[in-house]
Amino acid sequence: MRGVAIAYGITFMAGIVFAASGITSQTDPGLSLLLALLAESIGVAMALHVTETTRPTYLVALGLGLWLFNVSNVIAGTQSFVGWLNSIGFIVTTVILGRLLLRVRLSELEPPAQSSDSSHVHRMPRARRNP
Repeated sequence: MRGVAIAYGITFMAGIVFAASGITSQTDPGLSLLLALLAESIGVAMALHVTETTRPTYLVALGLGLWLFNVSNVIAGTQSFVGWLNSIGFIVTTVILGRLLLRVRLSELEPPAQSSDSSHVHRMPRARRNP
């Protein structure tokens, strides 16, 4: 799923930048949480923009994909299993914020319907003149 890869990649790169800047959950828990929320929300917005869809089923699939992909943190030992289970709330929040950052309605993404009216000539009625 391309959207999961985009969102996760942006989040991962932002995490590296934050860590290199000295912002970690141990040094500044509040700021690191806020920046992680912002970075993942931007990643979700970018993924939605690239995939050109905001369907609710896609939003659910994107959030579920991100959550399942994060099990790698449990395997790597950087997150507990219970922490991973609880992270679904964070991911739901980032998907909603990412969708709000995008600010594009589904109808704006769909191409306009082809009109079959091209064969019809529309004329405006003439105004009547009194002599």
